[in-house]
Amino acid sequence: MKKNIIIFALIIINFIFILSAVCLIVFTPKKAGSARVSTMERYVSRFNPGHLSSGEAKAMADNDGAAVILDLQSEASFNERRVSGAVNVAFENLAAYAEKNLSDPNQLIICYCFCGDAGGTALAAYNALVRLGYLNVWYAEPGDEWAFEGTSAYAKGVVSGQAAEAIIKNNPGAVLLDVRNANEYADRHAEGAVLIPLSELESRLGELDRDAIIIVYCRSGIRSASAKKLLDANGFKNVYDMKGIGNWPGAVTEGKR
Repeated sequence: MKKNIIIFALIIINFIFILSAVCLIVFTPKKAGSARVSTMERYVSRFNPGHLSSGEAKAMADNDGAAVILDLQSEASFNERRVSGAVNVAFENLAAYAEKNLSDPNQLIICYCFCGDAGGTALAAYNALVRLGYLNVWYAEPGDEWAFEGTSAYAKGVVSGQAAEAIIKNNPGAVLLDVRNANEYADRHAEGAVLIPLSELESRLGELDRDAIIIVYCRSGIRSASAKKLLDANGFKNVYDMKGIGNWPGAVTEGKR
């Protein structure tokens, strides 16, 4: 009798194990696309394989001229700050938008909102598009790698390193302004950059052309944001903030170590 009970219990346990495995296969979301998932450890998740870091998403979009960038914010937030070229789609209208505009199931689609690492609405949009059969869907939270548009002070003047380099190349009078201190500049700076430390900027405004395009950078983006604010307040009309020198993709000059 005891032996029969043990055998029955083993059968029940095996049945539960098999049922759990089947449920996991059936209900786990389909992996998006053939491109790699994020290599940043905190983004990797077997439940959400389409989550990319900001830089990875930007590189993917840059390498695919037909990429569709979907902004899942409210219309008001979209008007305030959005990725350049993004399309604003309310989540409840996503299926209708996809049916009308996304005929290729292999179309590269990157969804975003500004909801933190969890993804928020962008994650929900990713899951919805995967269920609709799209095979190359991803989601991210854009950072300083991207160029932004909109009415907010942040969106108006922040540019990616790639965009900054293009502006410098296409506008001979444009100025790349380094607002770090002299030691930082001597150690490493973007080739061709002009040094005016933030602490001296207000007293040296006369050295800059108010009609020129000025792209400001520092080490991490804190001083460059302050410099842009100061320049804007003093009548400079074409000021852009590239944030940290690490965003600069072009040549750099390094001092002797």
